[in-house]
Amino acid sequence: MKFRRQTLSRGSNGPQVKQLQQFLKINADGDFGTGTEMAVKAWQTANNLPPDGIVTPQQFAQMRAASPPAPATPFNEKFKGVTLKGSTYPDHPIVANLNITLTQELKNEYLPALHQAMGNQPRGFQLLCTIMAHKEGFKVGSRSYRTNNPGNIGNTDSGRNRSNSTLADGILLQKNYIADIVAGKLDAYPMGKQKIIPPFFSQEIAKNPKSYGMSPYLPGYDFVFTGQLDQFVKIYATGALGGNGYLSMIISFFAQNGLTIRPESKLQDIIKMG
Repeated sequence: MKFRRQTLSRGSNGPQVKQLQQFLKINADGDFGTGTEMAVKAWQTANNLPPDGIVTPQQFAQMRAASPPAPATPFNEKFKGVTLKGSTYPDHPIVANLNITLTQELKNEYLPALHQAMGNQPRGFQLLCTIMAHKEGFKVGSRSYRTNNPGNIGNTDSGRNRSNSTLADGILLQKNYIADIVAGKLDAYPMGKQKIIPPFFSQEIAKNPKSYGMSPYLPGYDFVFTGQLDQFVKIYATGALGGNGYLSMIISFFAQNGLTIRPESKLQDIIKMG
């Protein structure tokens, strides 16, 4: 099928966007949302192009020439039933130049509460908690906001909520959770031992393909947990199993604030960074 060439960007929709998503190997719903924009920026970075998230007709032609379209199926099944050795998701580049803009709720409410709860903690520890709250969608109307639980710790996809009396309490929950991981106190993060995350089909992602921008067929992982950042996010966040968006966001946020971390950087080192 031939289309009139056009520039594609966030907000675009239609069959050309669906083709673009198929080439990027993400959920092809035909709507250019946040997930598609992130995948485009990663592709642009990998191809030495300005990562602006805008696909010109020339870039679209380059993409089509480099990779044949995926079969037109409801969801990409490449990783259906697959367990990857290690903690690296292979299909999306990891980038450090995403532009992270904090919400007004984070600026006006979270950061003052962070200073109250963690003002004596190293900068790296505070940055990690902040970007986690950002990624978990801390804003008016969200579950993390309603429950004073900016890290969504204990808030599950099944609907179980863990509420805190104050936002400062929720931030201390974040702090103590990460400290317990580093200390080897949480069974989900078996420090120095094998961690197996089985592949599975995420009903949550399948129900919200536009929000997640990825296939619900998530790969599993098999690695020895040493506290690495990429290992941590794969255990912590369901969506991190099927992409590198969460990891790129954390690394980019630290870079914006003058600190360099990598996927293999360890939590025990990150939280001590000044």
